[in-house]
Amino acid sequence: MAGHEVAVDDESRRSSLALRLLESSAMFGGLGEPVLARLLPSFEPVSLKGGEVLCRRGDVPDAVYLVCTGSLGAFGPGHSSDEEHLLGLIGAGQTVGELGVLTGRPRNATVRALRDSTLLRLADTRRLLELMAAHPDALARALADLLGRVQWREEPQGLDPARTFALLGAHGQLPLRVAAAQLAASLRVHGSVLVLDATLGRGRDAAWHDAREREHRFVVYVADGDADWRDTCMRQADRFLLLARGDEAPRPWPDAMCRSGADALHRPRHLLLLCDGAQPSPHAAGGWLEGFEGRVAWHHLRAGADWDRLGRLLARRATGLVLSGGGARGFSHLGVVRALRELGMNIDAVGGTSIGGIVAAGVACEWDDRQLLEHMRQAFVTGHPLRDLTVPLIALTRGTRATRLLRAAFGSRRIEDLPIPHFCVSANLTLGRIDVHTRGVLWKWLRAGAAIPGILPPLLDAGMVHVDGAVLNNLPTDVMHDLGVHDVVAVDISGEDTLPASFEDAALPTLPRLTWQWMHGRQWPSLFAILMRSAMVHDNASARRRRRLASHLLSPPHVAGGMLNWKDHVRAIDVAYEYTLRHFDKAGGADAAARADWRGE
Repeated sequence: MAGHEVAVDDESRRSSLALRLLESSAMFGGLGEPVLARLLPSFEPVSLKGGEVLCRRGDVPDAVYLVCTGSLGAFGPGHSSDEEHLLGLIGAGQTVGELGVLTGRPRNATVRALRDSTLLRLADTRRLLELMAAHPDALARALADLLGRVQWREEPQGLDPARTFALLGAHGQLPLRVAAAQLAASLRVHGSVLVLDATLGRGRDAAWHDAREREHRFVVYVADGDADWRDTCMRQADRFLLLARGDEAPRPWPDAMCRSGADALHRPRHLLLLCDGAQPSPHAAGGWLEGFEGRVAWHHLRAGADWDRLGRLLARRATGLVLSGGGARGFSHLGVVRALRELGMNIDAVGGTSIGGIVAAGVACEWDDRQLLEHMRQAFVTGHPLRDLTVPLIALTRGTRATRLLRAAFGSRRIEDLPIPHFCVSANLTLGRIDVHTRGVLWKWLRAGAAIPGILPPLLDAGMVHVDGAVLNNLPTDVMHDLGVHDVVAVDISGEDTLPASFEDAALPTLPRLTWQWMHGRQWPSLFAILMRSAMVHDNASARRRRRLASHLLSPPHVAGGMLNWKDHVRAIDVAYEYTLRHFDKAGGADAAARADWRGE
């Protein structure tokens, strides 16, 4: 009898919880408690083990689901590739499948349980539609929520961040509790945080963990106990945080589940590398990353600023800077960077195309404004990278000067060793695709991504031919989104550039006649200008889509002289600096004396 009473109490508690979840959901909340109480028996309980698929992209919608406990992930192709990405998280109190039911369209994402989860399934979709028709206020509330989700697909910063993290050490001598405290401090800026170690969490049941997760925005599970507690931490986590020391020899990760993306149930994995010095340990990230299959993000953690950056990335509050290609106009990027720093804006990840990728690399190296200007000036103004002309069998220049100047600026640095996450892109002519470079020798991939076809020879690597990334993607905001950074400041220096012709002709005259015409003002476009412009002509629809992905789209005014006018780089910097301050409503900024000091004048 007592057992029966307990069962009744459990059933009553589950019904009460389900009713509260329905009332708080955007889909059902507007129907009111009396209607929901009558609708509740129509829901069927569903349990999913971590990794199980609830529905697949393209399936015919046949039900609406309400998540009671656990966490689901929506997966689909990313902006920059067809590779499967985690598009967003679906937590307790959220619904799945209502868009398909209301529109009659196939599922637009594959939904998979990230960890053990319980749901309520409403298969009687006709009754749901009838209720919505009878309660227009509820329908309006549901549609507003759905429109917000549709917008998220274009502006993913609205998606929910992960809520639970498993902090796992590579071995038992790592300072897990200290790291957990630093992580909690960085996350607390974005919501309440609970740190759960073995002392507090060992032996608790699933209901207890579910209650703690409801009470706090983030829960950090610290795997500081025995194997059972470590398994609990991994089962409860939306993301794995893998702690290691950057100055130690890499070793195989102790948890088989973490070594493979599939075994991790497609939960994102982050490698946290503790650093004692002012700079990350060379080759540390690459050595550790070799032990994992699939995508793993990595973070070099030296001091508080790095932990704060990690907190913003995990909470989906990070800011990424994307810089386009545009030849000599790339000096405008320096003015933008200076203004953003002066405004106190965080730059948590950076990437770009062609000269934009090169400036982005300087930012990722943490060069200050003066260092950034000096390196760029040496590489492009005094270094004259395009002066090693050759017989134009492959390109107008040999590429030797450009290669030497990039190697002088960046040395032996590797992309994965940079303090700030960085990427650059190149156009892979062999496979006809854009290649995103997040690992490897930095100067090499910057050289590949700036190989303007016909001007600089392509970079040949592993049987592939790489040229300037602007050929396929001159403003890679989509790449930044797919790397998990959704608040994007994009700087497009290509603008609506044109290559005008002031007269009509179909063939070049003889050399004497051409010389006479040139001396009298009738000039053909230069070969360099034609090749530069050809490299930046790309699909307008794709370009517009990438521009829309930017939270802030900056297009500094062009300085006269075109994409090869290196001599006016100082004016380009100043114009972009003032433009950026005006964009963020901070007109003014440093006075002329301060700017001259920064430029070393």
